[in-house]
Amino acid sequence: MENRMELIFDAASHLFINKGYARTQMKDIAKEIGLSTGMLYVYFTGKRDILSFLLKGTITPVFVTQEFELPICSVRFDSLDNEIMEAFEQNTKAFSAHLDDITNYPLEQMLSDAFDIISKYGIGCLLIEKNQDDLGKLTGYYKEYRQKFYDQMLSYITKYMQNGTFRPVEFPQYVARLIVETLSWWGMHISNDAFEIQKNISVEMAKSVCMDNLVHAYKR
Repeated sequence: MENRMELIFDAASHLFINKGYARTQMKDIAKEIGLSTGMLYVYFTGKRDILSFLLKGTITPVFVTQEFELPICSVRFDSLDNEIMEAFEQNTKAFSAHLDDITNYPLEQMLSDAFDIISKYGIGCLLIEKNQDDLGKLTGYYKEYRQKFYDQMLSYITKYMQNGTFRPVEFPQYVARLIVETLSWWGMHISNDAFEIQKNISVEMAKSVCMDNLVHAYKR
């Protein structure tokens, strides 16, 4: 059971991210993992429930491997939007914890924490980004969360420049954007929706490459 649900998670997330939720049919997911379409309906009552399953599994990874009463239906996900928004809020609060005093929060640690946040929730974020019309208010909330994350990154860069640990840059607002996009590329895009997806790259390896580049580029 656990293996089957993980296979569904991987196959459906890949299709919803790269093909799109609207263009993906139940038969496409079933084919991806070698099931009949009828057998997939044994596990889920419909495609929307699979999307909810993916989003829930992103914010609560252990959810994917638990035992379920089948088929999984929409009732299980009644509070999902609120759970996702709460996860965003907690991340925003946690990442801002050192903004008032960065004395004991070096650039390397800030970048490491930022990468971990992005990679942890990467699949869920991509599902929202690639299927905005299908996720209603969650899309709007996600856009607000992204803006807050960028604002926090810019604030950290500004403070590191002020204390002399970040090399001076002429346009910190664009450097902040570049750093967020670099973290996002290595933290979630390279293994999910890059032109040449690198499935064989581990999160640890991707983080090592990303950190090496960013720290050497900006640490003073």
